[in-house]
Amino acid sequence: MTTEREVRLLRDAHAAGIARPRELANFMAQVGHESDGLERLEEGFRYTRNAEQISDNVRSALREGRDALEAARIEALAGRPEPLAELMYGGRMGNTEPGDGYLYRGRGYMQLTGKNQYAAAGEALGLDLVGNPDLAANPEHASRIATWYWQQNVPRAARENARAAGAAINGTDPPNGLDDREQRFERWEREITPESIRMLAAMRDAGNDVEVSSVSSFEQTMRAMLPPQAGIAPHVTGHYGEHRGAHAHGGTDFNYVGGQAGINLAHPVVHSPVAGLVTFSGGAFGTVKIRDTQGYSHELLHLDARRVETGQMIAAGDPIGTMGGRGPEGANQYARHVHYQLRDPQGALVSPETFWDREPSVQHGARASAQVELLREGHQGAGVAELQATLSGLGYHDARDAPPRADGMFGPRTSEAVRAFQQSQGLEVDGVVGPATRDALDRAQRGQRTSVRDPAALKASPIEGLLAAARSGDPATLQTAMDAFAETRFGQAFAQTQAQAAAVPGQDAHAQHGAQVETPAQCGPDR
Repeated sequence: MTTEREVRLLRDAHAAGIARPRELANFMAQVGHESDGLERLEEGFRYTRNAEQISDNVRSALREGRDALEAARIEALAGRPEPLAELMYGGRMGNTEPGDGYLYRGRGYMQLTGKNQYAAAGEALGLDLVGNPDLAANPEHASRIATWYWQQNVPRAARENARAAGAAINGTDPPNGLDDREQRFERWEREITPESIRMLAAMRDAGNDVEVSSVSSFEQTMRAMLPPQAGIAPHVTGHYGEHRGAHAHGGTDFNYVGGQAGINLAHPVVHSPVAGLVTFSGGAFGTVKIRDTQGYSHELLHLDARRVETGQMIAAGDPIGTMGGRGPEGANQYARHVHYQLRDPQGALVSPETFWDREPSVQHGARASAQVELLREGHQGAGVAELQATLSGLGYHDARDAPPRADGMFGPRTSEAVRAFQQSQGLEVDGVVGPATRDALDRAQRGQRTSVRDPAALKASPIEGLLAAARSGDPATLQTAMDAFAETRFGQAFAQTQAQAAAVPGQDAHAQHGAQVETPAQCGPDR
């Protein structure tokens, strides 16, 4: 199963020129070994056996004697790693000041260590790693640093050999963990197929962020998913938002012909609308979910058969299954059609038709990513100043609890404010302002304007305001209304009642709510 971090690393490596299948497989194997499967991003200093566990790998750690090293090891286990880091790294690798050993400790997938390495990587990648070394532990930066490290430190002749590459990285031959390195290499040789390379090349050529640059409307997207057959093109049978009994339809339905007839019965192949990672494949509804690089989840339901697995990387246009009418009661619960649901990075349902039909000037999704400027640390200009003013107006501050200055310089403090905002919105916390973060900023601003400037909202009772906010469908507006309701005597009484109910043994408030993992919202009985 390929994880999202692995997809990012594969994409960045291929874009950096690590494109030969065996070299790419070896690169993924070595980076995976060095980082425990891309899980370890920072050195932990948890040596649980003895001082020799450290000195066998870092001889300089013995410079003050074994007793001093053992004492520092025990201190580190108690949560005070600074003395141990100083013994291991102080006074070398560019670490000239007291405390540099810990400040420039191992970070990132390749455990970048020492001020000299931080400076070299930062200069090559345009990052202030010396001034803000924590950037190296960010998954996005860790991915780029790993590709830089590979190309700087692994000789070309060693790049397709697990032992030789491991020796270049580890400094000993054979390298430690050779069995694990070789097993990971074998795994990636199996998984990096010609189709994977083709997908990575397509993502690189499209700027790494555009899934289907040729698709400019929902009509074309629908035809890409269900290509016309014998002169018959697919057509919409149910629009997003249509009322189906007590519920609004949560997606867009389409098939070839009306009713249970013709091509609909031949299980035509359904193709993916985007490139991305399959995050779910299965369930009673025959569901496939694909997360694109902007965080949107494209969900296709009622597939009769599925051709992809969870964790698989796919390209736009790849076959993912066949059209059916699958539901909890069997393969023919619904007339055969494709139900296409789309969720934004926060998990809220959005209209697939609106998503694909928006003009480029107002898009912030997968189609617009080529037109939307990414903002990251090191950027300057009016766009950065506008971002800083927006963050300040929304109340998001840096690590020192100070609002970012609107000076047009995207530095570490602006990055900290962006990360604080991303964390509060449930986004990937990477400090980069891309389409998903821009969408969330826009929603937050709309919610702020609604709660502060709308006279009707100000005059409404807290309960009326809460209901209006719920109907708006905007998470930021709803959160503001919920906070206001919590401050009223009604809200306080409600909270007290909930607390009393929670104290009753055996009562589980969550038991009343059924899980809604893949249920379509709501397909009609006759499509």
